[in-house]
Amino acid sequence: MVRTLRDAEELVRTRHVITEVPTHGPTSLVEQVMGGRPAGSWREHAKGRLAYRLGRQLRASPDVLAVRLVEGKVAFVDPTLWASVYRVAMEPGRRRPSLQGLSLEARSLLSSVERDGRVKMDKEGPWTKAREALEERLLVHFSEAQEEDGHHVAVLRSWRDWASPELKADAARLSYEDAQARLRAACDGAPTGLGPWVF
Repeated sequence: MVRTLRDAEELVRTRHVITEVPTHGPTSLVEQVMGGRPAGSWREHAKGRLAYRLGRQLRASPDVLAVRLVEGKVAFVDPTLWASVYRVAMEPGRRRPSLQGLSLEARSLLSSVERDGRVKMDKEGPWTKAREALEERLLVHFSEAQEEDGHHVAVLRSWRDWASPELKADAARLSYEDAQARLRAACDGAPTGLGPWVF
């Protein structure tokens, strides 16, 4: 049972990948907090608020990467797989098709992120759909941050800005196919694939 942030971080360390909500792939934070898959809406469960709070805390943890990895759902990834995520995210043959069908707003936002390295914005607002499209297609790194006034904001970063030189070097030693295989293995071969960004 997961009760604390430390428990949740340990779960990510031991499993390498967990999803936030139940999928057909790896175990989820929600299931581990609740002791099993909830019958109805997990948010209405007695431990729903705890699962939500721990999900927010994992997103903010420097030891966890939150990325839409399985069935379009947020997954929490251990550092041992960050090079694989980066290698897949940066693959030109994957990125080009990912740009197809993006709205003008999403393309404009992506240009800003690539030019500036990082962009902060309100979590909800006129750019929400554009942000979500970029996040779902693994075109940007997404995280959340708390401003000094307590206001929570979305932070979009280019993958190049996010990755350390050591991580980039590790990723360069992986082929695209090897990186995908490592992620698939860690995701228990989720039947619908790693996500909508796989081409």
